[in-house]
Amino acid sequence: MTQIHSKETPIPFDAAQIKVIAFDLDGTLIDTSQAMLDVNHQVFSEAIDNGDANKQPTKEEVYSTFGMIGDEAWNTLASEIPDERSDHYKERHNELLRDKMDTQSYVLPGVPELLKSLAGRYELATASNCGEAYLARVLAKDGLKELITYPLCAGSVNAEQKSDVLRELLRQSGLDTSEVLMVGDRKSDVDAAKEAGIPVVGVRSEFGDADELQTAGVVIDKIEDLQKLLEQQ
Repeated sequence: MTQIHSKETPIPFDAAQIKVIAFDLDGTLIDTSQAMLDVNHQVFSEAIDNGDANKQPTKEEVYSTFGMIGDEAWNTLASEIPDERSDHYKERHNELLRDKMDTQSYVLPGVPELLKSLAGRYELATASNCGEAYLARVLAKDGLKELITYPLCAGSVNAEQKSDVLRELLRQSGLDTSEVLMVGDRKSDVDAAKEAGIPVVGVRSEFGDADELQTAGVVIDKIEDLQKLLEQQ
């Protein structure tokens, strides 16, 4: 039975027991922040020209939506766009983002090498709030697809919250919560892991506040530090 832990208390982990490592995507393995800023700017420019919006979302507003699930991010940014026009601009947003994802790599430095190294010892998973098509595009780049045993996201498991993705990982792997480790850069990653009873390593990034990771079991400065952390445990 999955044990629910307090969000204020870190869950300790023993690296010797870990068999699967689950990674968040944006801010942890990849950085699509500039692509998101560019796409939102283009879409809202069109909406403003058409009289359907009054202003551009700020950089801070766009960043604040990272980690949101389903349509929550779009609905947050596009709250002033008339309902009858919202779907048009959302599809325009998705179309532009798909084009960028198909033509560019957004993987963070050192990630492919890290995952290749870890894949020799652990099974790897993704645990993201993104859609299935977005995840497929990310994993198609830089040889990541063949390294991920459990390519899971909110869209692929019809999750209502990120902890649902981690519970599905536990179900598919048949492992105990002590045998799975979550790695992410936002409070939403930490909270989701705790809700699923899984220990979590926080990775500092520019997208979250300094205190977002304070209840993670361990916090590392950059994703490449994960291997050293596991070896020291």
